[in-house]
Amino acid sequence: MNIYLDHNIIDDISKGNLSLKPSDKIVWIYSNENLREIKRSGDNTFLEVLKNIDARFIELKLNEKFRITGQAIIHPSLNPYDIYNNYLESVGESKNEEYLFHDLIGRLHGADNNEEILDLSDNFESYIEELLEPDGLYNNEIRNEVSNISSDLRRFFENDLQKIEKLEKTREALGTHKGRANQIENDENPLELLWEKIKINLPNELTANQFYGFDPIDKQQYDEWPIYLGIVGCHGVLNIIGYRPDKGLSKLNELPGIMSDGAHIAYAAYCQGLLTRDKRLSLKAKAIYKFKNIPTIVLSWTKNG
Repeated sequence: MNIYLDHNIIDDISKGNLSLKPSDKIVWIYSNENLREIKRSGDNTFLEVLKNIDARFIELKLNEKFRITGQAIIHPSLNPYDIYNNYLESVGESKNEEYLFHDLIGRLHGADNNEEILDLSDNFESYIEELLEPDGLYNNEIRNEVSNISSDLRRFFENDLQKIEKLEKTREALGTHKGRANQIENDENPLELLWEKIKINLPNELTANQFYGFDPIDKQQYDEWPIYLGIVGCHGVLNIIGYRPDKGLSKLNELPGIMSDGAHIAYAAYCQGLLTRDKRLSLKAKAIYKFKNIPTIVLSWTKNG
């Protein structure tokens, strides 16, 4: 049985609050998102935890165009230190690797950061050039494509994005304000019931899968939107509409951890279980898995004291 570990579980093991052991029956799983959290923390003792419990690394399978296929690979027992070093090498020295679109996500969550948003399209171009130029991959064709995307982003930032209201105003328009979205969390299928309440305030042609992010109108050249990206998107939507929302949504320094939560839920969908002590994450994961008929079991652990 493959059990994916939310990063707070790895943190608790490192502090002696929880003990997990290697097992023939249970395989502990971690991902790039755990490595990203380790990089943010600067604490490599987490790697020792992963080594001691013989955790296995899960990786999304990509096609020849480096697009997500919808499948994942769980690697055999490998040294987490080696995997982490490979990860550091792959992300390079770029300071923008994690934070490129955090200003945008913060704005969607109600942050007052319009000036930073207007710089984002230029930052996007700089980041792509910084990423590809050292390997000689930033040719004229890619440069023109990036420039076109940057122009589209700039138009969006200067127009549509300026119309976005504060988060509670958005929730009020959907009928999910003042905690109303949480009133159905004990329902057998919370997101289905929530959709029934929300859809009367939305265009008739919009479907539940489109609204929650599992079937976006713009699929970015994907024939079918990968479930991984759908889950990450749905986690963001649930925060916006107020279903067990994370704290500090409009605070840019809180966003990396919040975004990691969505990725952990998405990676765990390729496993039989997800172990966490984050109640908000747990409830959102259960709701998402139920809505998409994903058999992953959510296991919760409560820290004492």
